[in-house]
Amino acid sequence: MTVSKSIVIEKKYEDTEFIELMREVIAKAMEINSYYKELVQKRGFQLDNLNNIEDLETVPYIPTTFFKESAGYYKKLLKILDNSPEFRHWNVSSATTGDPSLVGVDTNDLEFLYEMARKCFLDFIPRDWPRALISIFSPSAKMLDRLVMRYTKIRPVKSYTGNYYDVTDKMAPVKYLINFSLPRAIYAILIKWSLVGAFIINSKFVIKTFAENLKKPEDERKYLAIGGSNQLIKNFMALLKEKGISYNLGRSFDVVMGGGGWDGRKAQMTYDPIDKAQFISDIIETFGTEESQIVDIYGFTESPIIFGSHWSKKYQDFVMHCPPYSRILVRDIETLEPVKAGESGFLESLTPFGVNTVVNHAVMVDDLVELISENKCPECRYEGSTFRILKRIREKSGLGCSSLITWH
Repeated sequence: MTVSKSIVIEKKYEDTEFIELMREVIAKAMEINSYYKELVQKRGFQLDNLNNIEDLETVPYIPTTFFKESAGYYKKLLKILDNSPEFRHWNVSSATTGDPSLVGVDTNDLEFLYEMARKCFLDFIPRDWPRALISIFSPSAKMLDRLVMRYTKIRPVKSYTGNYYDVTDKMAPVKYLINFSLPRAIYAILIKWSLVGAFIINSKFVIKTFAENLKKPEDERKYLAIGGSNQLIKNFMALLKEKGISYNLGRSFDVVMGGGGWDGRKAQMTYDPIDKAQFISDIIETFGTEESQIVDIYGFTESPIIFGSHWSKKYQDFVMHCPPYSRILVRDIETLEPVKAGESGFLESLTPFGVNTVVNHAVMVDDLVELISENKCPECRYEGSTFRILKRIREKSGLGCSSLITWH
């Protein structure tokens, strides 16, 4: 489906229009993808029976595990050839288990991803974007792209997370704080035969930048922000505490996380689980900001949709919001039937947009979530379903975070 960026992102999609668009996408997928056509037939799905929003539960979905490289289905789910002129690259997940997800994208899919991400950032990240200076506890998109080449031999590839960093780079100046140190890499290879210790975190830049910014007259100051890995942000706050450093930045500062990791597992790193409420309290105490300035962004490689959030005092958690160009279902982990508000299950994301290249218009992820509301956020009144993430069902294993990086 060829889409206009402005039409897709700015429109409010009523249920009737959303269903019509889903019918078009499903019909095309059945026509050009033999694997999905067979799946539809096996599940007894009839396109003529998809007439209202309640019928979305009958749409055959693809579990995220089917996109894993080891599963061998990622090419079977293509709707265009991976050697065609339209094909751009494979988006690669952070590969917690060393078995990444591979999701093909074309130019149209990328344009939707960029505009959708930009809209999400503007809606949910409460910063003064024109004068922002952002420090992210992560490698740059370029370095992430190089790192994911270690996860898979498939080419061409790009880090899924790197796509969103590309968007951020266009919206404000960004400093990526995890850097590759060639001398340390040479030492590590010669002594340890590995790259462990070859990455350093430039925390001195953040401390220096904050200090210099606060010396300026108030009307000349930059809007400061930090983001990236919640574990590394937590470690940075511990470092500031050791140095006796704290701030009173108020609402001229924000913190944005993404990529999960609250359970102590992120990419190929493991660490102690993070208590979200304590984490929020530590941010407020360290930076003198407000909980309204702390945001988590949620998404997964297999679906083109990301979800913005706000911190909820009631739930002591981040409440995620479904945008108007998507719908969600939460399915019971035993019966896979849709649940009602207040109940929990697997999350399913559905959208007719950004799905030109692969069959990912209906994807179910193995994250356990609680459905909070079906139509509108009860707290901020943002229209659409809301949910909170409880945990990842499948256990993961990885490396120790402290063994990979050095703080500077």
